[in-house]
Amino acid sequence: MRARALAAALLLSAACAPATLELPAPEIPRRPAPGRGRFHRFKVQTSAVPVDVRRDLSREEISRLPGAAGSGLQTQGLTTIKHSLATHTRFSTAKGTKAVYAWFDDVILEVAVSSDVIHIPREYAAGSCEYQAVLEHERGHGRVARELAVALAGRLERALMASDHIPTRFDPVVSADFASAAEHLKEDVAKVVDPIYDRFEAEHKAAQEKLDRPDPYDAVYRKCSGWK
Repeated sequence: MRARALAAALLLSAACAPATLELPAPEIPRRPAPGRGRFHRFKVQTSAVPVDVRRDLSREEISRLPGAAGSGLQTQGLTTIKHSLATHTRFSTAKGTKAVYAWFDDVILEVAVSSDVIHIPREYAAGSCEYQAVLEHERGHGRVARELAVALAGRLERALMASDHIPTRFDPVVSADFASAAEHLKEDVAKVVDPIYDRFEAEHKAAQEKLDRPDPYDAVYRKCSGWK
């Protein structure tokens, strides 16, 4: 799940922004030498909700949940994981006689594992060999999700810092009005973020499927003898 907060953040800023002043075209400052002063902030942070372990469904009921099919094995447990990507921005504007100048002061992304639910069949008593074997395997899916989320955060932050397409006060967006300036800012961030997030989603799917291939999953069955 991708939470697209960027548009909302920009629209909220537009609604709350003070009235722009009628001024001559603002003077655009010279970009400082590398390492001489911070003029904008790009930051990506991560978070993860606690794992929710449930034992309220039967094995048959779990097998009918979305995501349970596809490994070619009997369903003995299931982990459902959701990610979200929220974008928080702070930007400034100045209005000349013919155009609006806009630039980012801050771009902060939040990559979150927003849901991590493990389903263990109620046929297996809590603490039993089968319960523990399923729990150990399913926790592996959550670990993969969190590790990939941290890697994604680093990749996004490096891409933002290296991008030449994020407007700053040294190279602002010049638009006819405030609404078009806000839309331009949103698109500039999306150009950097979207391809990286799309690649992450594909990598996450492949990594989760790898855990459920027959060879690694056979180890779960060999641990216990009371499988239903």
